[in-house]
Amino acid sequence: MRRIPALALMVVVALSSAAVARQQGNRIRCKVRASSGAAIPNAVITLQTGNGQPIDQTVSNNEGDFAFTGLTETGYIVVASSSGYENGSTAVEFTKSAGAEDPGELRVVEVILTRPGPERVPPAGSTFTQNIPKEARAAFERGMTLSREGKAPESIQALQEAVKIFPDYFSARLALANEFTRQQRLQEAIAELEQARKVNPKDGRVYQAFGLVLSKQKKYVLAAAVFGEASRLNPTDPNILLMRAGALIDHASLIDPSKSKDAEAERAHAFKMAERDLMKAFDLSGKKLAPIHLQMARIYEKQGKRAQAADELEQYLRLTPGEKNAEAMRDAIKKLRTP
Repeated sequence: MRRIPALALMVVVALSSAAVARQQGNRIRCKVRASSGAAIPNAVITLQTGNGQPIDQTVSNNEGDFAFTGLTETGYIVVASSSGYENGSTAVEFTKSAGAEDPGELRVVEVILTRPGPERVPPAGSTFTQNIPKEARAAFERGMTLSREGKAPESIQALQEAVKIFPDYFSARLALANEFTRQQRLQEAIAELEQARKVNPKDGRVYQAFGLVLSKQKKYVLAAAVFGEASRLNPTDPNILLMRAGALIDHASLIDPSKSKDAEAERAHAFKMAERDLMKAFDLSGKKLAPIHLQMARIYEKQGKRAQAADELEQYLRLTPGEKNAEAMRDAIKKLRTP
């Protein structure tokens, strides 16, 4: 118990790139398109670290455009999801890290989404449409443009103008919640998500965004429940299950099993549920979602299954040959395999 867990180093390394910084730094500009070439508006965009940890979220505008600014690390993954489409993702690499005063580099990429096959059922709520007043739509598009430019206060003001004109503007409510989340104004984000949920309770993106807010508040049990609802509404998205498993692992990690039999049982149950979600996410992703192995390694290490944790880290490295923290991970593997 006195030994520092070998995987603790890995968790710190994996999460160290999870800070989205100021308006300086590296920048990503992206467009979401269907395989036909048409732009996809109102797609939910999740920014992940190179290790697959979600760190930010936004919504594409009517032209399918979005941006992330103030990025400090060199490797990211952009995941796009939209009702009626398979998820799409792309890796983005920068040549160097960017400091607080460094203008950094710009990467322009595209994410292509395809329609599901005949055996896949589009998520519930995919037919939701609204007749948006012209003035509200103009304010919304202005807000999204300002958000891409990193002008958070001006973006929030424009989005608030949009929902003032049209209070049931679902996309504007969701975008406003995401902007509040990025600014750590979490209670305001929750209020906007609740309004969005009232407008369209069948859109899983609301619950996914809400789960991220709750995770930031360290309310892991509630976050796991909300991610579960998001997964029910969008059952083909493995990333939601990955997020839910992460919340369950974080919850279990806070439990001291030596306190009581009930605490020990709760911890074991949380790990079991997390492992189940990870296995399901792995199948949904076609066994290609590498961060699942990182989360499985966390579970095994905390359970004292050091050899199995090392196996999972090795699987992760095989799937991500460009991992920039590979040397640190190999060092952690050696420690896990040391009696």
